[in-house]
Amino acid sequence: MNRIAQAITQVFTPAAVAIAASATLLWAAPAQAQSADQVKAEFARAVYLNSAAQVHNEQPQALLRAVVVLRVKLNEQGQWAAEVFRDNPEQPEMTRAALESVSRLPVPMGLSPQARRLLQNDGLVEAWLFQNDGRFALKTLAKPQRSA
Repeated sequence: MNRIAQAITQVFTPAAVAIAASATLLWAAPAQAQSADQVKAEFARAVYLNSAAQVHNEQPQALLRAVVVLRVKLNEQGQWAAEVFRDNPEQPEMTRAALESVSRLPVPMGLSPQARRLLQNDGLVEAWLFQNDGRFALKTLAKPQRSA
């Protein structure tokens, strides 16, 4: 294992390293067949990687601070664009955090032509589940929510 890989594994948890590795595959791998569910999961992993300080990997609390739902598409330039599908008007900072997590994403590379068409035409819908402390999990990768 090279020094960079050793440093990464010492600083980040194994889960974070796995997420980074899988996200890297989607954004830099040669084109391959990708289902809508695979694309959505890889998108969620990329958000986790690029917004690591704002993400949690715990069971979401029973009563969430906010739930923000975004429709995310690739625009004509191949960049991510998000529109608010559902937000919490009393918590606009949570909507901003969700939108910013999408804006930080790199341009995806290695998407199959079918996956690219899906993301350009229909996009995907994802929910950001916010804890009281402002950290979030994405519904696609979130653990089951705690009961009240």
